[in-house]
Amino acid sequence: MLKIDFRQEYIDKLHYECYHYLHSLVQKKMEVMYLKNQGIKHKYICILCKIEKTILINSLH
Repeated sequence: MLKIDFRQEYIDKLHYECYHYLHSLVQKKMEVMYLKNQGIKHKYICILCKIEKTILINSLH
């Protein structure tokens, strides 16, 4: 499984951009990356973000 490990300043920026970035698709990608960094399992990220697993995997690349 892919492990994403960011410094706290990047985690804070991701959290902010989840809700404030102008483009909604970028917001969604930021939300996925933030949840992944928080250790949330793929299954639950898909449920929370209302996305398919294939979209989740693609957004992490």
